Amino acid sequence: MTTALVDTRLLQRPDPAARLKLGASLRYAYSTFSTYRDLFEGVGVGYDDLSQNDPIAVLERLPIISANTLAKVSEESLMVIDGIVDMETSSGTTGVRKKRFISSEDDRNDHDFMAELFRVAGITAQDRVACLDTDPVYLMVSFARALDLLGADEAYVYSVGRDQGQTLDALVRLDPTAIFAVPSMFERCWPPLRRLYDEAGRGSISKVVFLGERVPYQLRAELESQHDIEVFSYYGAAETSSLGIECSVHTGIHLYTDRNLFELRPSERDGSDGQLVVTSLVQKTVPLVRYALGDEIVLIPGDCLCGLLPPRVDVLGRAGDSFSILGSKFHYDSLLRSAYRKLDEVGYMQVVLTTEVQDVLTVLLPDQRRSHEKNMKDSLLSDQLELEFLVASKLASLRFEYVDESYFTGSRKMKLVDDRRKGVAP
Repeated sequence: MTTALVDTRLLQRPDPAARLKLGASLRYAYSTFSTYRDLFEGVGVGYDDLSQNDPIAVLERLPIISANTLAKVSEESLMVIDGIVDMETSSGTTGVRKKRFISSEDDRNDHDFMAELFRVAGITAQDRVACLDTDPVYLMVSFARALDLLGADEAYVYSVGRDQGQTLDALVRLDPTAIFAVPSMFERCWPPLRRLYDEAGRGSISKVVFLGERVPYQLRAELESQHDIEVFSYYGAAETSSLGIECSVHTGIHLYTDRNLFELRPSERDGSDGQLVVTSLVQKTVPLVRYALGDEIVLIPGDCLCGLLPPRVDVLGRAGDSFSILGSKFHYDSLLRSAYRKLDEVGYMQVVLTTEVQDVLTVLLPDQRRSHEKNMKDSLLSDQLELEFLVASKLASLRFEYVDESYFTGSRKMKLVDDRRKGVAP
């Protein structure tokens, strides 16, 4: 699936080197992947155009691609790319579960770039870095590897299970100077961790790097003003790997334009300057050509005092009714299709998010669906593998509740996703 041509604007003015990279990337995508070749030729772009014309002008003739088209490119990469060593997946935030296969060349480039970003966040050879993850680990292994490349004194993935008292006590003894974490996981760990530090009379944490979710303002303010902990936001996606990071001036996330070309497409969301569109300049295994990442962003004007070049942005999050649980992202439309997959029709549903001992995802359905609960739960968990992992690991709970159908059909506007968790940014 592709999107018809829409007005977009470039976030950077490509210099000659970037134009050469773009031209080479477009020719590579055309020559290597039949999916892209068919797409290009469908709008009248052939190899001669790619070889002879300005690559920016050629790019503007191409349609914006969706996750469905990218899924075809990803599957094709298994047949046309040698040396694939890894795969990264997403939860289907935009309704389609993304898979990015990674070659050894892309793997090296990704980790070298991540190390460069972490240097911007002030990680040095003197730092002892704990990357907090679930038990078993599944998110942070790449971050620890990049920290090793950077030369951090210590870099390890630390699993936080349900018994936080025992696991966090051991973390205090390790005494890290920096922590990498998803904000929702850190929020859960921080009160007992802070209490343990107070009891021990020591604690060396000076930096926290957050990833995977928007950082709640209250959490950032507490860490910075009450505990003198410097907070950084890392930005990336399963489809793109790393995109940027917050610098020590702390006025937005710097996007790195030597690796990707960024465009903005119009958005109807209040406060947003647009949705991010990405064309990769170095990614080989699954190259991106005008891929609609879907993140809503705000452009921050002017130059940054740190000396890094624009663009600088504030990332508001994915377009549409999406949410995150411990860094795993979910989209309402994808959950709806999964829940109703074994039934003959797609009906009403609301997702309600609350916090008890752990996050609770409640699926609210019409009364007449009560007899289908087992089938709906089974299909939901079999489709949504990261939700199944969170529930099976007892890191989150899944519930089904039922109301009269008038709740859904009333004239008032109903939220498809009602996130009632304390401290979750809108």
